[in-house]
Amino acid sequence: MGPSEEQSLELIRQLRMLNQIQNAVRMRFWDDDFGLHPAAGALLADVVARGECRVSDLAEHRVVDTSVVSRQIAQLEKVGLVNRRPSPSDGRVALISPTERGVEVLAGWKRKQADLIRGALDGWDDERLASANGVLRDLVAAIRGTLEA
Repeated sequence: MGPSEEQSLELIRQLRMLNQIQNAVRMRFWDDDFGLHPAAGALLADVVARGECRVSDLAEHRVVDTSVVSRQIAQLEKVGLVNRRPSPSDGRVALISPTERGVEVLAGWKRKQADLIRGALDGWDDERLASANGVLRDLVAAIRGTLEA
């Protein structure tokens, strides 16, 4: 039978609130020394997590148009946070990887964000947080699977 329309819409509201909180956290710790939009920080996190990859793979993973990711990668490259090189197997394809500086900058942002979350969830233990993370992972996988179908 599946979830009701009411509960489905409530989930959308809660996800929207989580997104707003995520944006607020990102803005609080965003270091604007680079003149980049905060979304570039999230893209840098994806590049670091994935390792060397194609722009099109990043766009597919982020469920956005390749041109959006390409513009952000150009900005990250300009300030020395990522490198771009031609693929050895297909020179028309660029491979993106984080620079050492990019990894260091991201680690600093992540530490600040983790400290905020740890303070906000001070009354939670790791088991409760792991349970919440598991539910969120399952939600993301289910919704992503439907979008990709």
